[in-house]
Amino acid sequence: MVKIIVEKKLLEEKLAQVKDGDLVELAFVPSQDDHGDYSPAFLHLAAIHSEGIYEDLESIDEFVFDLCTQESA
Repeated sequence: MVKIIVEKKLLEEKLAQVKDGDLVELAFVPSQDDHGDYSPAFLHLAAIHSEGIYEDLESIDEFVFDLCTQESA
């Protein structure tokens, strides 16, 4: 299973652009390390409107936090 953590507010903002009756495409892109250049995982969203029009809703980067810090708080 592939999963990432994104901020609820950012996800809601993207989904608010989708009209009732439309479809939502979710693409999970894993993090990458290219010779020391780190790119976080991200969620890419698109709307597929009832007329068949594809609308790119852009992406949301993964929310990364230190689990060790959260456990000690």
